[in-house]
This record gives sequence, C-alpha cells and structure tokens, in this order.
Amino acid sequence: MEYMSDSMMQWGQQEDLSALQPERRDDINSFFSLDSFDLSPGFSPAYQSSLLSQISGEAVAPKPSDKEDMVSVSSIFFPGSHKPPSDTIFRSSDTVLFYVHCNTILKASRQAFEIFLKAPLSEPQFRNAVIDIPETSSILNIILNTVYGQSCAKNSPDFDDLEKAVDQMPLYGIPPTKHLLPDTPLFDTLISHAPIYPIRVYALAGKFNAYELAVKTSSHLLSYRLSELTDELAIKMGAIYLRRLMTLHMTLIDTLKTIILQPPPPHPSTRTCDFVEQKKLSRAWALAASYLAWDSRPDLSIHQMQNTLAALGDYMDCDQCKEVLGVRVKEVVVKWVNVKRTI
Repeated sequence: MEYMSDSMMQWGQQEDLSALQPERRDDINSFFSLDSFDLSPGFSPAYQSSLLSQISGEAVAPKPSDKEDMVSVSSIFFPGSHKPPSDTIFRSSDTVLFYVHCNTILKASRQAFEIFLKAPLSEPQFRNAVIDIPETSSILNIILNTVYGQSCAKNSPDFDDLEKAVDQMPLYGIPPTKHLLPDTPLFDTLISHAPIYPIRVYALAGKFNAYELAVKTSSHLLSYRLSELTDELAIKMGAIYLRRLMTLHMTLIDTLKTIILQPPPPHPSTRTCDFVEQKKLSRAWALAASYLAWDSRPDLSIHQMQNTLAALGDYMDCDQCKEVLGVRVKEVVVKWVNVKRTI
C-alpha cells in the first residue's frame, strides 16, 4: 500500500493525464484496471463478486446457492438404511430419492413396477439408475413401506395419501389385498383411521375384497346414514359390499323392533293391581317402544334404551309392576347388547 500511496501522489501531481505519452498512459490505466485485482485467496468467490461489483458500479449476478445442489433423500429409505446395500433408486415427483432393493420388492410381488417400466425391475438397466415415479414422496413412501412389510405410521401420513397409495398399488403391479390382511402394518394403519373415515375405509376394503378390514370397519358405520352414500363410493365398494352394509342396517333395525315391542308380562292380580290396572303398564310400554322404533337407528345406545323404558316405573304405584318392568328392561338390554353389529 505504501507503493500505491507514493505512486498516487506522483500521479496526482500531474496536471493533465492526457498530456502523457501513450505508453505511459496505458501503464497507468492497466494499474487501475479491475482485472489486475487479485482478491484470492483472502476472499471467498461470493465476496469477490460483491466487492468487484461495488468497485465497478456494475451489477454482477450472484452465484447459485448451495441449496440448489442439495438432494432430498427419504428418511426411511436412505443409503445404508437396510442391508444389503441398495441397488435400486426411485425418485418421487417432488424429487425425493428412495434407495431400495430389487429382490425385496420382487419378493413382495414378482411383477412389481413391471407394467410401469415396461420391463422387469430385475433388468440390469435399472441397477443404480434413478427411476422416476410419478407419485409424491408421501405416497411412494407408503407403497414402499407396504412392500417392505413396515408400518408407515411413524411418518403420520394423512388418510388422503393412504387411500391414494392403496388405489395406485395395482398400477405398479403390487396387489393390495394381501397387504390388507389382519396383523399387517397397512391393515392396522387403515383401522386407526376407521373411526373418522369409516365409509371411505369400508369402500376401500370393498374395492379390493379385504373382507376382514370391511368387517372391522363396519362397526363404525352404524350411525352412518345410507341416504348420504354417494354414487362414487357405492361404485367403489361394489355391489356385494354395498348389499352387506345395507343388510347390516336393516337387520339391526328389525331386530331392535322385535326386541322392544314385547311388553312386560303381567303379574298375579292383587287387590290394588288387577289385570285391568296392569294394562296401563302395557300401554305405556307400547308407547315408549313405538317412540324408539319410529326413530330406530342401528346405533341406538344402550343408555338411551334403558333410560326410556325404565322411566315408565316413575308413574306406577305397584311394586310388582315396577319389578316386572325392571326385569323386562334388563332382558331387552342384554338382547340388544348381544346383537351382531358387523357385516
């Protein structure tokens, strides 16, 4: 810097730069040229670019961020996540890489991805080559976890992705039915969604004839109004499972009517409560039973049934009438509890 200061002082003393000889003028211009500044290795390339742009007064485009070079890899199927080392790489539509094993996939389904790839997955051309799958990472993760016999619940997929993943499996040569059997990870995951999405889980089970899944889900459909069933869901579950669901509802309603319509039996006549007096209990029971039957629903709760029928005793003075009423209410409750509530 001392040399630069002395030189600058000498140049500053010149009254007119243009008066110098051409050779001398070129030397001065070359000294102050931006090309002569060597900022490395003391400064990073990004800082050099910024500094030079400030000196020259020109806008210099920044270099691409390192983030653009980052690669997203599945948190479940990453290199080394499973043994032996992976030999197949899938890439989802949102550019997440999945490192998997050809043999493991083909054990689950011999034709896995063959329809999509138009060639067997075992061919050498697919070894350590990136295979693009037109599904999101969430859906592809569900499919691959299912193939590996693992639960995808740890990733907390929403039901929309679960439903689509199961629907898409046949397109990749993976039959869902054997993965929808009891005690399989996918079965357990879908059942956990049944209380919130019962009709959709049931329709999915019907589509792939997953009988056990449909049976377990049907118990959550007792409060479902069949009048709200859409054509899309009816077509998806198919005629067989639609009939089973309708039969379940109708059978429960008919059984309920049969159970509650029979009034309590009469007790032996007494001086204060003869046969005519006991008719009051029969009429009251018939009225209460008609109320329950009129608005009968497959999901009628035991609490509602018991409270409605037992309340009749509050209007009776005869202890024996109250006793036979209590016995009859218990019989009705026990019979209703034991009614089958699944398809």
